[in-house]
Amino acid sequence: MTTVMFNVYRTINDFEQARRKATWRDWLSLLTRRKNNLLSFNQIRRDLPITGQHYLGYQMVPLDKIVGSEGRFHEFDRAFYPRAERIKDRWLRIDQAHYDDVILPPVELIKVGRIYFVRDGNHRVSVARARGHQAIDAYVTEIEVAMEGGCAESGREQCALIGLPA
Repeated sequence: MTTVMFNVYRTINDFEQARRKATWRDWLSLLTRRKNNLLSFNQIRRDLPITGQHYLGYQMVPLDKIVGSEGRFHEFDRAFYPRAERIKDRWLRIDQAHYDDVILPPVELIKVGRIYFVRDGNHRVSVARARGHQAIDAYVTEIEVAMEGGCAESGREQCALIGLPA
């Protein structure tokens, strides 16, 4: 078997294994009644008292602190395992780049409190998580949230999640 064919087999196997993990995690979340969905940045933004934003620049961000997405939160589970078959081709290309030692551009993240949301790079985060990486290169923009006065009733759960007083 040629190296190219072997790598194709490995990437397909990696994706299928990650999809199985997402399926198992979804079943487990039903049984335990614990959420397994990525957070929607748009929902967080709507419920929090945002006062501004500023660019933090390039950073290494722990993958376990990335818990949501600006736009693709339905396609991945809480650990960024792929839920949707339609993202397979893109996921495979990112995984193949890792096998080929291709350096990928940093992802773009939004920091709110102590958690992060993906603005660009959901597939790169997913592949990195599936491959067991602990951190990822990122360009980070931080959203500023008003600390005084606490959160509105509708945003209390989000405040607690990001580490703000409710």
